[in-house]
Amino acid sequence: MKVVLIHGKYFNSWEALGLAYIGAYLKANMENIEIDFYQGCFDSIDTIISGCRGADFVAFSCTTPTFPFALNVSSELKKIFPSIKTVVGGYHPSAAPNECQLDNIDHVIIGEGEAAMLDLLKASQEKVIMGRTMDFCELPWPDRELIKNERNIQVAYRDNKKRITSFQSHRGCPFMCKYCADGYFKVLYGSSKEAPVRYRSVGDLLDEMQHVAKEYKLDLMKFTDPTWNTNINWVKEFCKEKIRRNFSVPFYPNIHAGVCTEEMFQLMAEANCYEIAVGIESGSQKILDQIGKGTTVEKIKNSVMLAKKAKLLVRGYFILGMPEENEEDLMQTEKLAEELELDEYGFTILCPYPGTQMYDLEKFKSINWENADEYSNDFWSSNHVKNNRLKEWQTHFIQKFKKKLTWHNLAIDKHA
Repeated sequence: MKVVLIHGKYFNSWEALGLAYIGAYLKANMENIEIDFYQGCFDSIDTIISGCRGADFVAFSCTTPTFPFALNVSSELKKIFPSIKTVVGGYHPSAAPNECQLDNIDHVIIGEGEAAMLDLLKASQEKVIMGRTMDFCELPWPDRELIKNERNIQVAYRDNKKRITSFQSHRGCPFMCKYCADGYFKVLYGSSKEAPVRYRSVGDLLDEMQHVAKEYKLDLMKFTDPTWNTNINWVKEFCKEKIRRNFSVPFYPNIHAGVCTEEMFQLMAEANCYEIAVGIESGSQKILDQIGKGTTVEKIKNSVMLAKKAKLLVRGYFILGMPEENEEDLMQTEKLAEELELDEYGFTILCPYPGTQMYDLEKFKSINWENADEYSNDFWSSNHVKNNRLKEWQTHFIQKFKKKLTWHNLAIDKHA
């Protein structure tokens, strides 16, 4: 059996870690299977379609902005190879499965894809297949050779002069942020508010990190987890074991400001944490409460202070245009951004992706998601601030903090 896995096209390329897990799981549980991989950021549509010749299944991993790419490629595939079965999975199909049941799509996978994809290849004829929660003990390490991880590392080196790749430490998120697909509705890693967070064995995670760091000569290791410090005891165990192993390659996680202690940051520093990224979002407590952020302005200030005390670099992300945000709230965000004196700043405009509480099918069904994301969209306004004004605020922030912008904002600013 031949299976082709495809990762979509987006201005910001990243390693297809989810497909690397699926590929490794299929190889471990099926005999006589051939798996190929293509990525829209590196491979032309002609190359992808040519590589699908003789395939039984072609599966696309889709975020909302990359779903149009999957539709385009699947349409071309069906014209040339009508017998190929096409599959979509990932965040967008999990959030909006009904919108993905189209003529050129044979199967839609909702949730985690490893066991669901295996069921499909072995027997399932269902149009929509529900994935199940996967425990890390049943998952092999992601197949980085399959997904040609070196290409992404080269991009990271070009942009940052560091060889960087990512790891997953747990699945699921306990927080209920209304603007995030991993938040209130938990579309990928659980269908209920009580979806379990599954933590990876510290030993197994560090074994993989050490192997990959040596194999790919890494300068920095990132985590794909939307929030890395959901369990402080796990964080401390990880850091202590990394220190015990004398494993010195630095790492970089996303941190929730509501779950931080001085001891945690000190241990992270000892374990050679290079930088942390904090989702600050707003300087207005009213807005933080309304979006279900689960923290306070004071906790944000304290967490940044403690991180700096531990001599960690701090990157802060801000989202403009939350539904009830007004000009006064934006001024409070500017004040907080100044006060924090971060090492890096990122400023985006809310994008109401499917799977978030901000999404409205009827209101946004005509949106061309291929050209709409959190860095630039022409349709979102808060209830008090119009889209053009939000863009003015974003430009203002970008100019004000120009010397400390994240790579993504720099790329957008240069393009503009």
